[in-house]
Amino acid sequence: MPNTLPILQTDDIEQEQASHVAGLSNLAALHADGIVPGGWWHREGDRIECDLCPRRCVMKEGDRGFCFVRQNVGGQMMLTTYGRSTGFCIDPIEKKPLNHFLPGTSVLSFGTAGCNLGCKFCQNWDISKSRETERLSQRALPDEIARAALEMGCASVAFTYNDPVIWAEYAIDTALACKELGIKSVAVTAGYITPEARGPFYQFMDAANVDLKAFTEEFYYRTTLSHLQPVLDTLRWLKHETDVWFEITNLVIPQANDSLDEIKQMSDWLLDAVGDEVPLHFSAFHPDFRMLDRPRTPHETLIAARDVAMQAGLKYVYVGNVDDVARQSTFCPNCKKPLIERNWYELGEYALNRNRCRHCGTHIAGVFATRPGNWGRKRQPVDMRQFHSPDRDKPLVLPERPLQQASMRVSESEECGDSPSPSRPRTLTQSTAQPRNAPPGTITVQIPKTAPNLSPTQRQILFATAAELVRAAAEGRAPETSAFDRSGMRLNVVSGVFVSLKRRRRLRSCCGSFGQAMQLNQCLREAANRTATNDPRFPKVSVSELPHLDLDVWLLFAPEQVTERGLDRIQAVTIGKHGLQIIRGQQRGLLLPGVATDNDWDSEEFLNQVCVKAGLPPTAWKSDDTVLFRFEGDVIHGPMSSAGLMSVSVPPRPLLTPSEFEQLTHFARQSVDSLLRGMTPLYFCPGVPDTDVHGVAVKITQPGTDFWLSVARMSSKEKYPLQTTLFTQCETLAKALAGRNRPLDKLRVDILALDDTAMHGTIAEPDLSGIDSGTRGVLITERNKQGFVFDCRSSAEQLVRDAGQVAQVVAPEWSQIFSLRTLCSCDRFTIEMTPKPAGGGDVRPAAVAGRFYPGDAAEVARELDRMLGSGEPERQTVSAAMVPHAGWVYSGKLAADVLKRIELPRTVIIIGPKHTPNGLDWAVAPNRVWQFPGGQLESDLELARSLVAAVPGLQFDAAAHQQEHGIEVELPIIHRLAPQTKVVGICVSGASLSRCEDFARGLAAVLENFLLDPPLLLISSDMNHHANDAETRRLDSLALAQFDHLNEDLLFETCQSNHISMCGLVPAVIVMKTLKQLGQLKRSIEVGYGTSADASGDTSRCVGYAGRLLV
Repeated sequence: MPNTLPILQTDDIEQEQASHVAGLSNLAALHADGIVPGGWWHREGDRIECDLCPRRCVMKEGDRGFCFVRQNVGGQMMLTTYGRSTGFCIDPIEKKPLNHFLPGTSVLSFGTAGCNLGCKFCQNWDISKSRETERLSQRALPDEIARAALEMGCASVAFTYNDPVIWAEYAIDTALACKELGIKSVAVTAGYITPEARGPFYQFMDAANVDLKAFTEEFYYRTTLSHLQPVLDTLRWLKHETDVWFEITNLVIPQANDSLDEIKQMSDWLLDAVGDEVPLHFSAFHPDFRMLDRPRTPHETLIAARDVAMQAGLKYVYVGNVDDVARQSTFCPNCKKPLIERNWYELGEYALNRNRCRHCGTHIAGVFATRPGNWGRKRQPVDMRQFHSPDRDKPLVLPERPLQQASMRVSESEECGDSPSPSRPRTLTQSTAQPRNAPPGTITVQIPKTAPNLSPTQRQILFATAAELVRAAAEGRAPETSAFDRSGMRLNVVSGVFVSLKRRRRLRSCCGSFGQAMQLNQCLREAANRTATNDPRFPKVSVSELPHLDLDVWLLFAPEQVTERGLDRIQAVTIGKHGLQIIRGQQRGLLLPGVATDNDWDSEEFLNQVCVKAGLPPTAWKSDDTVLFRFEGDVIHGPMSSAGLMSVSVPPRPLLTPSEFEQLTHFARQSVDSLLRGMTPLYFCPGVPDTDVHGVAVKITQPGTDFWLSVARMSSKEKYPLQTTLFTQCETLAKALAGRNRPLDKLRVDILALDDTAMHGTIAEPDLSGIDSGTRGVLITERNKQGFVFDCRSSAEQLVRDAGQVAQVVAPEWSQIFSLRTLCSCDRFTIEMTPKPAGGGDVRPAAVAGRFYPGDAAEVARELDRMLGSGEPERQTVSAAMVPHAGWVYSGKLAADVLKRIELPRTVIIIGPKHTPNGLDWAVAPNRVWQFPGGQLESDLELARSLVAAVPGLQFDAAAHQQEHGIEVELPIIHRLAPQTKVVGICVSGASLSRCEDFARGLAAVLENFLLDPPLLLISSDMNHHANDAETRRLDSLALAQFDHLNEDLLFETCQSNHISMCGLVPAVIVMKTLKQLGQLKRSIEVGYGTSADASGDTSRCVGYAGRLLV
């Protein structure tokens, strides 16, 4: 077979039956979103059939195969993940596992999304079952992968994590690129491949590990949704028809494929089919994905399986995923002496001369180098961006790029940032031409510079079709699009389509595509489907929401790169006309034209916000290392309800029937009872499906008493296996009940199951339409707090009030209201999932010593000498001060300069930001002592208790302080200057001005009692984060100007409006408000300012630091 086959041309389609598109020369056909023409397929009427794996999926236009990554686009097979990986890591080759292939060497491992098997026990299910390739994937082209392996010293590249068979074109091209550089290629596969695809695929592989999952057709059919025989055929073929070195792995699953009789049958077949020298690995199972109801594989089971296989005559049998040096090591089959000692993946004794036993000279099967590698057991992630080819970094292909008509496709998928608004319709100019050097049959399509020229009737049909696509996706059925298909719009060319859903102007979901010229039909379908089901920011759209949503359909055109630089880019953006996309490296963000008008932004703020969307500093658009594009859009807008029904809606399928739920409730009660009595439970309720749900809860009560126990797992977006989760919760409750001497016959067990999430705004701005309290419960979230209430007798409004109280909401505008379809065995069920105050020991130990400042007492002392210097400035009494809290190497000198100017009182109250999600939002450290290398400082617990009593929402909590650095880095400096000073530490998360006012009022009330020697208020804060040095200094000057003018409200507003990421903004506002209430805020004294660039020399990504005294 030649290395590459020609790209399919439009005039070849009728004759073509199965084609392979491969080879580095095929990069011209690669779209920026990872789509290339695929091979191994043929036509079946108006559909195409995949010939790559034994499933032989038959796909109509737009359909994807079972694997998800192969799709019918324009009547041709397309691979949609070419050049897009779920991540790269350097592993030991033994981890694949391959014990007889270049032992001790490192292998560059990667995979993509999707899989052609449906294993319930999948160990990589977050990758192989992913349907969000844009979110998971990073770009890596074959020659870049080969170069990365070479430069990182890897002997081989492994196609793993998911089965490379489904992305054969990508794997083959990568293997070819590796071969040119002397790098070996390894396929980690289930061997589920057709005879016609086996040869081309394995022709370029040097080694393989084939996962033989079991030895019964029933296991393959029921547990992997595939068949056994094709795998056995592949193994036999590999042995007798190729020179590929391969090894076999069998994952041993308790009560599934661990029968020793089955293992004996498998071993006998392997001996007959592939011989006695193919290594066999028995690997331990751990519960994962949809098979959480089985225990881990006992070590003894693996030992027994190995014994059976070796007794059958296999020479090289290993155990894996357990600590067993003897059975992971290789022994000579002749003299029985150890040849390769393995402790997990690390080699010890090595007694091979190439492929011969050093003791007796026996030939050992495998691929061995002169000496083993020394990679060891380490695992090293790799950022592929450093290996990108510079000429491939352009994210947008501009006009007159040759495209095949059948493979027109999105170049990029984005989620929009907010809801759009209408703009004027425009006219279409589309041209096709034959490029001078293009092969015959290739079509060139210009990116449209104007909007499609649609008649009013066509616009109505387009809007109705988008609504139908959204509705069908939400209902889980095929859409009815015949009116659109007949309208003449299918092949209209656009630069992108976005479908946006809003509820009372609040964004509900928005997804789409933007980039190359593409057909309206395909990108409209994908945008609508993703918007309804797969916007990663939101739950899937519920059918119950559809009547209350507004729909926008955006047709994008006229994309162009903004050539202006720096501040000149502001003039290049016209509000109401342009949308924006910004890119820096792997970070990118897109905002539609209507986002700016809806939010009343000017051009500069629009540029700031698109940077925020991309995860960049807000002013990154000023930098030349960002690429900025603008585009225009035509929007069709209206309520979903105005579109009319193009097909009969499908009523929502119940989660469980009443009888099934009754069975499940009885099962839970029986499980708790059996576990408490020491009996063997059923583990699984027969006759009831194990569907995925958003929430499961179990509650045990004793009627007539106030006794109750409950356990819950709940999420508005994530899903959990119903039965597995339920049984685990029953186990938890049974353990909690053990030893309580509660009469079992008097206890009541109730269960709850939740699915079908709908969104209803915030407590500040609710929209409760569609909440039927008889069938839906209300979930309210705020930050890390959740409260859920189901009560079939309450109104929707009462459910929201109750759930808000359960969630302990303090900022209604930051809350989120959800309703979920509820099955409940009682009339009322309440779930509280909020952080609870954590008690601490007497000592709060150092948490960041060795990272933010030295971990050794002597080194701490030396650094303090350096930072404090020899001079002794005159100390003064101040009301408050602001100090930075970065690592000492960056800001320690400035913090010391501030503190050594202060006559430190008996007590210091340090208020800093909360950098971690742990614990409560507003927390006082409950410990008696603060400890750090070389010393300790006492706390003032009496004062701390007074603050907790006076400040609403402030509580003792050790968890919030456990990993915080903002207070700890100041402690050794204070200790050196005033070792008798006591420190009260408070960390706070974000808050509104009104909450800051409440805090300040309570703090001032406590401080009024200190007439003599009042505590010092110390603001722990860094300034702006992660802009370049010049921009950091500019932004910090804006904030510090308001700080020095003693205007805390304007400080708050300035930081908010200019996106200044001053982490201690809330502590600063609280302290300034407190001092004003006490009449103690007269002026600000500057001590110093600097950025991290002063220490590091890196001016590209800086943090600002300021020191101030307040008197």
